[in-house]
Order: sequence, then C-alpha cells, then structure tokens
Amino acid sequence: MKRSVLRIGCAVLSLSAAAGLLASCSLLPPASPLPDSKPAQAEEAPGPAAASLDDGKLRILYSNGSNGGNTVLCGNTVLYQAASSETVYLVPDTLTGAVRYYLRQWSAPGAPTGRVCALYDRDGKEVLTFDRAYDAALTGSLLVLTAPEQMAYAPCNNHAAGDCRVIDLATGEELAVPENAYGCSIAGSYLAFEVCNVPADYVPENEWGDDLTAYCAVQVQDRQGEVVYQAELSGLSSFYASSSDSSAPTDWLVVSHYNEDGTTGADSLYNPTTGEELTGYQQYTGAGTVSLYNDGRYQLVDLVSTEQSAVLCEYDQPIRYYVPGAAVTEPEVSTPEMAGRYLFHDLLTGEEKELYDVGTDDATLAIYALDGTVRVFDRQTGVLLTDTAIDPVENQVRAHVYAENGWVWVAQDDNDNYVNTAIQICGPDGTHKTLDPRTLEEAYTHYYPLFSTADGLYFYGCCNGPGGSWLYDILDSDGNVVVGGLRSCSTYYADSANGLPEGVFAASKGFSYGWMDLSGRWLYAESIFASTADEMDNYYF
Repeated sequence: MKRSVLRIGCAVLSLSAAAGLLASCSLLPPASPLPDSKPAQAEEAPGPAAASLDDGKLRILYSNGSNGGNTVLCGNTVLYQAASSETVYLVPDTLTGAVRYYLRQWSAPGAPTGRVCALYDRDGKEVLTFDRAYDAALTGSLLVLTAPEQMAYAPCNNHAAGDCRVIDLATGEELAVPENAYGCSIAGSYLAFEVCNVPADYVPENEWGDDLTAYCAVQVQDRQGEVVYQAELSGLSSFYASSSDSSAPTDWLVVSHYNEDGTTGADSLYNPTTGEELTGYQQYTGAGTVSLYNDGRYQLVDLVSTEQSAVLCEYDQPIRYYVPGAAVTEPEVSTPEMAGRYLFHDLLTGEEKELYDVGTDDATLAIYALDGTVRVFDRQTGVLLTDTAIDPVENQVRAHVYAENGWVWVAQDDNDNYVNTAIQICGPDGTHKTLDPRTLEEAYTHYYPLFSTADGLYFYGCCNGPGGSWLYDILDSDGNVVVGGLRSCSTYYADSANGLPEGVFAASKGFSYGWMDLSGRWLYAESIFASTADEMDNYYF
C-alpha cells in the first residue's frame, strides 16, 4: 500500500518588497577581504601579451592545493582573495550561462550553523547576506538557496525551516516554499520542490537512511504557492546540459521515481506549463532533444521546436547523441570487436555508418567511421565543420576520438594494449596531420589533447622531472614545443561560464600558478606560497 507523503499546505514566506527581503537576509555586516589578503601580482614578462583577461567576465582562480582560498576576478581586476577556510564560487544563470554573481561562505561561530554566506555582484559589492551557509543556484532572476549537500542528502537530519529558500532578485520577493522542502528546481515560471515528510518517530533502518525514499515526493507550484503537480516516492534529477547549450529545455523537469522497496524506478519528464508528461526518460541527447524508452524502443524526442513534443525517430538501440539532421546510437555489444562501437544515422538521407568512436565537447560532435570518414558537426546547428577521411593503420582494432571545438584528435591502435599506433589531427580548414607516437614517447610518458584555437589544436606532453616530479610541455599540431617546463597545465573549464580567452590556459611553473597564454606570459599569477600547499593535489586551478 502506498503511503501518502505530501502535505499540500505550504509555509508561505513571501515578502512584498525588497526592503523586507534585505531586512530578513542581511543579518551580518557587509563582508570585506581579510586584512592580510592582498591580490597577488602577475609576473612581468617582456613584450606585449598575446591575449588579455580584460573582457569584464567574472572568473575564479582556484587555490593551489586547497579547496578554499580562491581568488575572484572581474576581467583582470581582483575583486576578492579568500582565506583558506572560506568557500567562494561563481553563480551562473542556468538559462543563459551568464555570470553576474559569486557566493562567499565563511566561518562565524555566533551563527546558528557556524558558517554564513553572502552574494556579490560583478563589482564585488555585497547584494545579500545570510545568517547560515547556503548553496546557491540562479535561474533567470530566481535565486534558489539550499542547505549544503551534507544536509540536503540527509533531509531527516539537521533539517529546519529555511533550509530551502527562493528569492526573486528582480523584485526582492521571497516566494512560497513547502515547509519540508530540501531542494528546488525552476521550470519555466514554476517551482519544483523535493519534499521529505519524515514522521516525528522516524528511525532510519541504517546509518545511510536508505529507506528515506519512502517519504520523499516532488511538488510543483506556481509563484503564488498553488500546487499544480504532485508525485510521491519521487525526487528531481536534471538534464545535465552544459551552460553553453542555449537550446536545452528550460521548462521540463526530470522526475525520478522510486519503488516501494526503496529501489530506483523509471524517470519521467513533466512540463508544468503545458501539463504534458512523458515516460521512460533516458538522457538528454543535445540540441533540445531527449531519448525515451517505451515498449522496447528508443525514441528521439524534440522538446523545444514545437508546442508538443515530437518523435523524430526511433531505434532498437540506445540513442546517445543528436545534432540537427543526425543521431548516434550505441548497439548492444555482441562481440569483443564491437565493444565501444556506435552507429551514425543521417536523418536526412537515411545513410548509416558503423563508427570506431564518437567524441564530443560542448560545441561539437566528431565521428570516425569504419569506412574512414571523419566528420565534425556543430552541436547546435548540425553544420558540418570538418569532412575528411583517415585510412586505418594496418590491423587497426580501435580508435579514440576527441573533439576540440571544430578540430578532432584521432588515436589509432593496432593492438589490445591501448598503445597508440598513429595520431591524426584534422581541422575545419582541411588540415590533416599525422603524428608518430613513437617519436612522442621518446620524450613523454603520456600525451593528450588540451585545447584548440583558430590556428590549430594543441596538446600536452608529460615527462618525469627532477625528484620524482612531473613536467609538462604544450605542443602544437606539428609536435613542436610552444610552452615548456610547466609543473601542470589545464584548459580550466574552457567551455563553461568560467572559461578563459582563446589560447589561455591554467598552469603552474616554478613558484607561480595562474593563467598563461601561448607566448608563455602570465596574464595573472599568484605565488604558490600564498596557498596552503605547494603541490597541485586537487587539480582545481
């Protein structure tokens, strides 16, 4: 027998004006940088810089070897340098990917939870301050505040009123929130809450509270608090669409359903604006489409081009990727030779190609077919950026494809040890180059594509350095060293809201770490001694 776990009554917390909001939220004096925190200066380098950070974007340089102590910049201006005990991160708009705010959390022994937080704008000015720590997400003008993860994932523990709040930054209004809500997602003009109605005498069956799903539900309501949808034994999931995917659905919810025994059931899609509900959700496939599984068939469904969802095609195999005009499916593995293989479907001509591999980044999808065809597509428009052919090496058994914003890196193997036999680099201007892995391996223990620019694809090579350390070189598509002797290098979320200008990457060299361009010049750098460690052991920089 199913339990009724919903209480429709909501604790309405709406405030009528921004003044009221600020009175309830700004409970602390305005935050300011610590007296001993000073912006670090970039190292001087002769000659003009090949790139610049002076673009007015908010970015964070993550602390060297520490989860705290991050530095916030707007363009090339330092806004704040946090202490190692603080947490600072950007708050991008999930609708547009734009970043206008960042959140700072810090210790405050007198606060109810021991930590407090504040929201800041692109000028470093405090917008709102709160008497407890929150995780923040922004959708349009709606700021969703939830208790930190350790509490949100155990809603029967440490749960209290105010653990989930929704504030409209445009009007200053605080919207209605169910009293037992511990999570919230925005879908169009509606608010979807994860609710956990745990009985007062509840005793978890184990230390992880695996039976909590019996009391979890999804409740969707409008801005005034009127409930339009309820689902017991449910929770919320997400599309996992990147912030750069402008065509991702914004008015659909992924509702995860649980069985009465606590096991995970099927996911469904719900649109509170239209009331449409679709069963069998599998995954977001790109360009506004999703894959559904119903009656033994996988359907590719368009959620954004028409008022009602439309089935574009269906297959017996799971659908993994879509670009306008084409889809990629993954057949069930029948033989070892088929492991990792995909099928490419041209939805306009009906052409099908068996693939060695497929690769994606936020902007492009790349395929390499058994007949030698190499194509790179724009994921938003389906425009063909690169169309060439690569001959297989003798006795080729597999290939690995890496998409790099219109360029593609193809590693070919003729063995079962995953040792590269040849490296092919193809570009949108017809460029096709071949690198000999044996030559690379004379200098490097391993190598990997890093990023691309309009001029070509760049990769790093890693070798043993003194004292058991590692050293990194950045090489161009001809295998020439462009920047050498780095202690580390990374694209630093190149396709996200925190992305860097073209040709700029995160690096550490000597006693400095920060952002460098391909001329080897620091655009911004800090001393490793300004951090809590001098080793890159968390890989966020």
